Formats: sequence, structure tokens, C-alpha cells
Amino acid sequence: MAEQFPIDQEFNRFVPGQQQEEPEEEDQEEEMQLDESELEELPDGSVIVRMPVKGPKENEDFYQNLADSDDIDPLKMSMLALKYIELIEKDKKAREQRDKQYEEGIRRTGLGNDAPGGANFNGASKVVHPVMAEACVDFAARAIKELFPPDGPTRTKILGDVTEEKTKVAERKRDYMNWQLTQQMEEFRDEQEQMLTQLPLGGSQFMKIWYNDQKKRPCAQFLPIDNVLLPFAAGNFYTAQRVTEVDDLSQYEFKRRIDQGMYRDVSYIRATMDPEQTGAQKATDKIEGRSPNDNEDGVTRV
Repeated sequence: MAEQFPIDQEFNRFVPGQQQEEPEEEDQEEEMQLDESELEELPDGSVIVRMPVKGPKENEDFYQNLADSDDIDPLKMSMLALKYIELIEKDKKAREQRDKQYEEGIRRTGLGNDAPGGANFNGASKVVHPVMAEACVDFAARAIKELFPPDGPTRTKILGDVTEEKTKVAERKRDYMNWQLTQQMEEFRDEQEQMLTQLPLGGSQFMKIWYNDQKKRPCAQFLPIDNVLLPFAAGNFYTAQRVTEVDDLSQYEFKRRIDQGMYRDVSYIRATMDPEQTGAQKATDKIEGRSPNDNEDGVTRV
């Protein structure tokens, strides 16, 4: 028995796509009106725009240490610290296998007299082939020649139209940065050479550059890969959700950073034991002939 529908079966079955409405001519363009007095043209062709908006230098609270802020509940701050400590431990466990491979690579160079493998019976002699040590030294020697030529590593490139004035500005910047890297930052080349020597063993290494308020100049420091912790899901350093640097500081340096306002002024107990070292750090200390000294300097891990 057929039933008669009250409306056509094809009604509203096919819905046409929405047509994009054209914006009105009044809303198509909006231009910011700036007085000529607010624009300052510089000799190199750039322009400084002065706007009546307070920036970080004018706002005293912009650089305020959030840890010392009264707006954050101390209980919430403690919970946040515990949460990040737990996340750091997970990041450390996620990279355990990488650190073991890094340690084994250092030991297989044979420079620390503890290379794995070989005969293991009384009176047996152990010979280590120098191929890994040779490869690391050869790689570092070739790389430093390309990355750090005698006249400095900085090169310039002018985008757009090349003029005599732009060329002079680029040359001044090049000469200044080369002076910084070759003379002002005395430790830069040494730290870079150390990084390049370790690069084939770890696969990736890091160089940290920051401005030191005490020395009044930029400083450079080599960071081994086992001292930089990234989450398991991180594809690379720049897109990581969080980055943790393991830093061992003496009591003097730790107190100096508190006085500078870098760390909170809290009560702490002087460390009496050396911080726990990774396998790669122990292998490196064997090669360099270093051994613990009962932590006379009060080294603390932060």
C-alpha cells in the first residue's frame, strides 16, 4: 500500500553551495594614519616608528620574575615545580638508549682504557683500533677549517637592491661580529672545537651563547647532548614543547646568580656530594684524567 507524502520527496534534498559575498568597498582596505612627526628615517634607509604605546622598557612589570610575584599562590607554584620535575624525569628516561650509545661510542675510542669487547681472561692483552678516534679528529679538523676561517666565520648577504651605503653597513656588521667571535669571545673557538670532536659520537651537540652581565660580553659554552633533555615527541630542538638544560654550578656561581636576581633568594643547603653523572660524562672524565674531589666547591645541579 503506497502512502502519499505531504511534501515532495525531492524537497530540500540537494542543497546548493553557499556563494561568497563580496565585501563592501568601504571595508576592503584599512590604513593606519601616522603623523610625519612619529617617523624617524635613519641613514641606512630604515625607519623608526614612535607610537604612544608602552613597551617592555617603559613597563616595569614586564621583566618581573614570576617566581617572586605575589599574584601566584605558593602552593600552585610548588605543584607546578613538581609537575615539571616529573616531566623532566620522563624526558630523561625517554633518551636513555641514546645516552648509552653515546657512552659506548666514547669508550670505543680506547682513550680511556676501558673499551668494550675483546678477550677477557687473565694475561690477555687488549688492542683497540683507532678508527673511531681518528674519524672524530679528522671530522673536527675538516669542519673547523670551513666553519672558522682565519678572518672570521661571519659573512653578509644583502637582500634587495645593492647600494654603496648598504654595502658599507654590511661590512661594518661583518667586521664587528668577526671581532666578537675571534677576539672578544676568547673561548668561542675552543668550545666549538670540543663540540665538533664530540659531534660524530653523539649525533647532535649544542652550543650555548648568552650575554654575561659580569663579563659585559657574550659568552659561549659547549653543551653535550646528554645535558639537554627533550620530550620523546619532539622532532627537533626548535619545535620542542619544552627544553631542559642540566647545569652543574659551584656554590660561588649559584650564590652569584641569586644576587643578580636570576634565581629566587631561598634557603638552600650546601651540596656535599657530587651530582650524579651520566655514563658519557664518566667516560669523558676517564679520558681527561679527572676524578671526583669530594665536592669541595659545593657543586649543585640546577
